[in-house]
Amino acid sequence: MNIARSNVINMIPATPDWVVAFNISEHEGHDEIVCPVIGWATTVEANLPNGLVTTCVEPAFVWGDMVWTPGELREHTPGLSGLETRRTWDMPLTPTPVIGA
Repeated sequence: MNIARSNVINMIPATPDWVVAFNISEHEGHDEIVCPVIGWATTVEANLPNGLVTTCVEPAFVWGDMVWTPGELREHTPGLSGLETRRTWDMPLTPTPVIGA
């Protein structure tokens, strides 16, 4: 079976206290985009020459009408910066607008 980089192998649910935050240069006027993490996905990190793959665990989050992982977002979003995963108690006390929810 040929498994491509960034493919999700499996996923488990996340507790509701996790978010992914990032900036996109085309979204002027917004400090950052904050999205809820819905699960933790095991994704393909690399395909090795001997046919084996390496994997990593990434947050799966909702943005717009899709579920993304950071690897997929990096591949498909020009101008992406400041991508980080946070627990909600690490966030500032003032609300941050959620874009695409």
